Amino acid sequence: MVLVSGSSCTDTSRGCDEIRPQSVGRNKACPCGSGSKYKKCCLLRELCETTSSLPSFVINSSRKLHQFLRYATQVFGLPRLLRSFTDSRRRPEYSTFEVITSLVYAGLFRRPSINATEGDLKQADFQKLIGRKPKPGVKAFSAEVISNVLDKLDLDGLRNGIEDTIWRAERNKVFRGGSFGALRCVAIDGWEPFCSYDRHCPHCLTREVSVKHSTTGEIQTCTQYYHRNVVAMLVGPVLDVVLDIEPVLNAEARRDLGEDAHHEGELTAAHRLIDRLHNTYATFIDAFVLDALYANGPIMTKIDKYGYGGFIVLKKDDNEPLKEALALWHSKGPCQQIDDDEKKEHVQFWDVDDIDTLDTYKGKVRAIRSVITKKNGTRKTWCFAIVGKQAQKVSRQTALQITRSRWHIENTGFGQWVKYWNLGRVYRHTPNAIMAILLVWMFVFNLLQLFVYRRLKRPRKPKDPSDTIIGIVAEMYRDVGSIPMRIPWEALAHAASG
Repeated sequence: MVLVSGSSCTDTSRGCDEIRPQSVGRNKACPCGSGSKYKKCCLLRELCETTSSLPSFVINSSRKLHQFLRYATQVFGLPRLLRSFTDSRRRPEYSTFEVITSLVYAGLFRRPSINATEGDLKQADFQKLIGRKPKPGVKAFSAEVISNVLDKLDLDGLRNGIEDTIWRAERNKVFRGGSFGALRCVAIDGWEPFCSYDRHCPHCLTREVSVKHSTTGEIQTCTQYYHRNVVAMLVGPVLDVVLDIEPVLNAEARRDLGEDAHHEGELTAAHRLIDRLHNTYATFIDAFVLDALYANGPIMTKIDKYGYGGFIVLKKDDNEPLKEALALWHSKGPCQQIDDDEKKEHVQFWDVDDIDTLDTYKGKVRAIRSVITKKNGTRKTWCFAIVGKQAQKVSRQTALQITRSRWHIENTGFGQWVKYWNLGRVYRHTPNAIMAILLVWMFVFNLLQLFVYRRLKRPRKPKDPSDTIIGIVAEMYRDVGSIPMRIPWEALAHAASG
């Protein structure tokens, strides 16, 4: 057995060896006297410093799964994070820790259902991986236990786990040099992972759709049930990580909160998400990258009020600020032309500052149009608005790069999650379970992104961002069979808790 210790605070003058009183909240001032919030100071050390030990086969192995476990434990304090997740079951037979541990590995290995995970729980190697004494053929616990935990998991605790991972990565300078023009940019977009004509829960959104009857061929109107979320992803040239997810609420969910009983739209959920991102990450975020739905005064006002920049796609020619920009560009040639040898494209720019024709936004808007001509002659036009003093100072090339990076949330995120992470399936169709699965999977997604692109330093090539990771995940799943003894996750978690 080899002792493992994580990174500790480098500033010893701040008294990081003090033991935190139990009453200190994560958003309170750190008791060490640094002046920072506890979550940004000593909590990071406490997550990772442990005097317990990982088995030597994990420490000394070059297998991908063992490397991942070592990285997640030493750098991000995985056992302590898992132990921080709680649920509201009364006198449970199985601890939240062991159930959530199995879910984390189900997410890592991209298991397609809770029943598939139940099958894994019968395997001796998987039992050793989650810290159980191996009993081949005897499942550690049932799919029903997993479902009960998902129904009652504390969602704020899961969000805190994602946040702690981001702060630890920031402290380790993971995001330094991985931004666009020194701006940390967060893409926000709506995502609808699944829909159904039959299965539904009290918080499903509904819509009427026209479908052709399978036998008669007649067109009929049916009620479709679906869930929609607004996702915030930190995008960059090196890696992308999820910061938070906010559900779009239906009438019943809003009624439960004491609000007007009607379905809300994506923009309403996005306003809540931006508020929470500001409260959670504050100046860690520099700018937002948004699609054309968000090209309106209230969103621009909120972004500007919080001191953020905004890069917002413009599509409607008859809406401001694009209408005014097109009038100013009319009959004028491009103000700049560049040749991008790496992307093999020619780019023309039109640029105008200080547009103030929006009645619902009091600030100035900068608008840019770029016409991109590929080597084969195909052309694409991007029009986008820029708000915020710092964001408006970036060059045209950087502004275009930032705006195009919005597709990371589609390619790295939504496309991958449905096709490879099985999030187009409904693991458990209750309101809390749906959001719990999404948050657990995003927690694992972030750890995997950090491991592949920062620890292993794999390039983001080939073009499909999922290709790099598919082989690594398959290799890690095969490595489960190489675990000779159970890994003492409970002991590691208790040691990390002091």
